[in-house]
Amino acid sequence: MINPTQEAIESLEEQNKKLLKIQHALEKKVSQLKDFAGIITHDVRGPAHNISKMLEMYESTTDPELKKASMDYLKKVSNDLTNNLNELIQILQIHLEKDIPASDCVFEDVISSAALQLQDIIQQKNAIITMDLAVTNIVYPKVYLQSILYNLLSNSLKYTKPTPPPSIHISTYENEGSSYLSVSDNGLGIDLNKFGHLLFKFQKSFHSGYDSKGIGLYLIKNQIEEQGGSINCTSEPGIGTKFTVRF
Repeated sequence: MINPTQEAIESLEEQNKKLLKIQHALEKKVSQLKDFAGIITHDVRGPAHNISKMLEMYESTTDPELKKASMDYLKKVSNDLTNNLNELIQILQIHLEKDIPASDCVFEDVISSAALQLQDIIQQKNAIITMDLAVTNIVYPKVYLQSILYNLLSNSLKYTKPTPPPSIHISTYENEGSSYLSVSDNGLGIDLNKFGHLLFKFQKSFHSGYDSKGIGLYLIKNQIEEQGGSINCTSEPGIGTKFTVRF
């Protein structure tokens, strides 16, 4: 004979499990919404700024060649920005019901897209970017991979020394069944003994005189961990910094 009290307890435990599952799913969706808000407000700012600067250049010059170069660049950046926004819109429309979709991403294409958005500062600082892509493709949410590479590149280009010119190396490789991405530079570096525990915190910056709210690292850490990966940093002040992402 079934004890009514025991049956009620088991029923409540089952309902509690279902509620916890729903709660975790909702928390994940809220986290995704926050990430997308961060992508829109942070990642879009760079190309939007470039478009504004190119428009100023186009309007201020009478040189036909410079006008054509400005217009060609405007078309490339605006098309890239439009594609990114369209992907965000599509994902926002479906992610409340489903997980963020992953697709086959070509690392070289995503890196080129990020470099195009940052072309202004790359040229301004005469930065050198090299690549060693042992892993050429990865199945991953494209909008996240774009955000990761844009923010890591942007970081390396922002915190630079007067000399020598910035040198940034991007590599991908496999180790023990996992794919890795690393972005290393010869920039200012970070004192990890002093600031390591704050590195991925929101609104934290470790270099005075730079316009930064620390959104980028905070954002990509959440994106990477949501997909089951991790990110770590090695750095020496005055020598440079290396970020490594395990997918």
